[in-house]
Amino acid sequence: MVLMDKLERIVHLLIDALSKARALATLELDPESRKRASELMKRVTENRKTVQALIRVSEGNGKGLDKAELDSVLDDLIKTFEDTNKKLDQLLAKAKA
Repeated sequence: MVLMDKLERIVHLLIDALSKARALATLELDPESRKRASELMKRVTENRKTVQALIRVSEGNGKGLDKAELDSVLDDLIKTFEDTNKKLDQLLAKAKA
């Protein structure tokens, strides 16, 4: 996957996570699920800042960054957001059951 494709994937996953979080906020959750949802959204918010910084860097042609290192960071963020989205899906399913 090229840099822009990875960034687009991350942005898509971020939007998906935020959408799920909004849906969770409208449902009644048990205290444990509410805590998990809060922790997941904290991770999403923290990683969103990293994504924004990487987008700014990539727009500057990645000057001063090793391409392999940037690719590795983007791959890690994709995995993190995929995992977060899976956990949010589980919480939504539990809340709707």
